[in-house]
Amino acid sequence: MNDGFSFRTLRLTGRAPDPLALGLYKRLFRESGEGDLERDMQDWGRHQIAPWTLSHAGNDVGVGGFRLGFGDDGLEVLFHFLPDMWGQGLASEFLLAAMDHARGTLKEHRFFGRVSGGSDSSKRVMEKAGFRAEAQNADGQLLMRLG
Repeated sequence: MNDGFSFRTLRLTGRAPDPLALGLYKRLFRESGEGDLERDMQDWGRHQIAPWTLSHAGNDVGVGGFRLGFGDDGLEVLFHFLPDMWGQGLASEFLLAAMDHARGTLKEHRFFGRVSGGSDSSKRVMEKAGFRAEAQNADGQLLMRLG
């Protein structure tokens, strides 16, 4: 797309990770934010696959997209929104549109995601999209797969 956005839903736009997203990454991921953004920018530069910076109504509100599933089968899907955006249906809207994008543009049909222990709302979003719990690690993180 010529406007700098590579992903769109009805209410969200997504752009490649860039230095302008540092404030958002720090709010979402705290002390790991700078390193997470650097990794995402490098992944985008190498593969054109990394989480997008998601905007709603002109404001950066989240990070969501894919990572290559090295050692796992398929693409890892992830989404993180600022707490004041929770409960508005943006995660569900994002996830369904992202899966459609991956199937059509990336030609991928295998997906997995990880849900932090206690994040019941993220688990429900993934279940509504067809993901099922597969395993839980010692830290309580749940591995979910589509299918």
